[in-house]
Amino acid sequence: MAYKVLIIDDQHHQAPLEEIKKLAKLFKIDLVGERFHVKGIEKLKNDVAFEYQAVILDATGFKKSDIEEDNQTNRGLYYSLKELSEHKAKRLIPWFVYTGAPRNLDNEDFIDKIAEYQTEIKFGRKELCYYTKTEDERELLEDIIFEIEKISTTQIEYKYREVLMDCKKIGVGSELIGNLIQILKSTQSNNLDLEPSLYFTQLRMILEYVFRDAAKLNILHERCITDGRVNLTESSLFLAGERTKYLNVSCSKAHFSKIMADNIKNLIFITGAASHTSDVNPAENRDYQDYHRQVNTPYLLYQLVYILCDLLIWYDAYSEKNNDINKNKSLWVEGPLTSSVENHEPFTGALKKDTNGNYHVGHALMPYSKVEGNFMIGDMFEITKTIVNDKSTKNIYPYFVTHFKKI
Repeated sequence: MAYKVLIIDDQHHQAPLEEIKKLAKLFKIDLVGERFHVKGIEKLKNDVAFEYQAVILDATGFKKSDIEEDNQTNRGLYYSLKELSEHKAKRLIPWFVYTGAPRNLDNEDFIDKIAEYQTEIKFGRKELCYYTKTEDERELLEDIIFEIEKISTTQIEYKYREVLMDCKKIGVGSELIGNLIQILKSTQSNNLDLEPSLYFTQLRMILEYVFRDAAKLNILHERCITDGRVNLTESSLFLAGERTKYLNVSCSKAHFSKIMADNIKNLIFITGAASHTSDVNPAENRDYQDYHRQVNTPYLLYQLVYILCDLLIWYDAYSEKNNDINKNKSLWVEGPLTSSVENHEPFTGALKKDTNGNYHVGHALMPYSKVEGNFMIGDMFEITKTIVNDKSTKNIYPYFVTHFKKI
């Protein structure tokens, strides 16, 4: 496959660059020259047809004119780097600095200036901050091809850099991160040939990493992980402040919001009983198979992966704010829930009212008779004592407030 690459160099039409032009043809790269940096960047910004796949930037090229303009300051190069950096939110274009000027070679100030634009994304091999004329032509052309062919992945890595960084923080391996990138790439290309069930186990495994990290901080109860295996269903119930079905533990505080809890519950259910806690293949899940026969698209997978992305971003911020392992453990409630179990950890929150007319602070139901007509939505309260809610609303509000004060 042939590629078209723009080279911004005021000497692109002269003999010194003939060698790289000839070599580029062997690499099936068509080098198109532009003398001035401003015109070259304008050409790339207006390249709506994606005619150019990359750009080579001469360090000593003129910014916009060779009349009364000094090309000994690298002003043109720095202009291009700034413009490309600002444009990457719209389109990510691989760029490579190419210089032969003695003042730039091994110049630490020059290297540091370029490195400022390589912190988020570094194109080309790690050991080369720039490519030296008459020395690095082959390396430059090889790296151009590599980055062009990798650009779709690079764009995804840049767009979802916060999610991928959060994965790395909790120890998710490169193979699983690669699977996540493949799904996210598919959301951009709308690849309808993608088989969602092949990725269900990977989503569950990343979810496990979140729960394992939460257990290290005692945000998640230690019983939710047995013999190294994470019980996803029980873990999600615990984090939602709901009753666990089999572990006889609960949390007096709902770490998950209602929407987050529902989303994670659906993710676990839809992806089936696979991963480390079972040998069941998610592709054999009857509910999923019935759905798949009626709707054969990857959109359900996309929904699930975005739920996971939200979880990763939420957990990174939440775990930093709630990293006191002793305080987190104090929220654990041991044994089966009964009406005598109290919440020993006071908490604060704003008064809210749901669509059914229930007043609540977080996941704790407020006494209607004491609130109605006496307080306003948004008032802040300190909840000092609760009991387990045994009313019909218990799945939404696990606890009922008995003692509170306005703050």
